[in-house]
Amino acid sequence: MENVPPPAGKAGGRLRRKKSFACHLCRRPLPFCINCPCGFQICNDCFEENKWGLSNGPTWVCPDCGRVRML
Repeated sequence: MENVPPPAGKAGGRLRRKKSFACHLCRRPLPFCINCPCGFQICNDCFEENKWGLSNGPTWVCPDCGRVRML
């Protein structure tokens, strides 16, 4: 099999769009937030403050839609 380079303009992998994150509780723009497909985003600081009501260890419950999500 030949080593054929990828066509021009393709890096060989899937390109991701740059995501912007903003915590729904403290409203700070951040490079990363824990998020849910419904759109809810929470930063690590706010998550730690509210962990008692959101998480039982390996999972957390989205306060907007109620989905159970893995950390």
